[in-house]
Amino acid sequence: MRAIVLAAVAAVVVGFVAGCPKKSSTDGPVPSPTFDERQACTAAEDCAIVQLECCDHCNGGTAVGVHKDHAADVRKEYVPAGVCEGKACTLMACPAAEPICQAGRCGVRVGGNASLPDLPPR
Repeated sequence: MRAIVLAAVAAVVVGFVAGCPKKSSTDGPVPSPTFDERQACTAAEDCAIVQLECCDHCNGGTAVGVHKDHAADVRKEYVPAGVCEGKACTLMACPAAEPICQAGRCGVRVGGNASLPDLPPR
């Protein structure tokens, strides 16, 4: 009888453990299911910050993380040469945007806040 009870308890424990979702080994933002391939990475060193407007992320603009090999092209796509001439930006200060690589995708950390913003449609 005791063996039957122990076997039943073991079956319940194994079933419970098998049904539990695995904890993620990474903390931080969850990547969007769709993203521009230019944002793919394997390490933070692969990524660069690109400001998508004339003004930086502290002053009304948007910072995104992209693979460093595509950074110049992305900047030209979103902020063509000459567009920012004569543009006045506020001069507020904030923490620098730092590139991160999370779940195979470049992102941004500003202060303690990490995010994985998509490149907006053009």
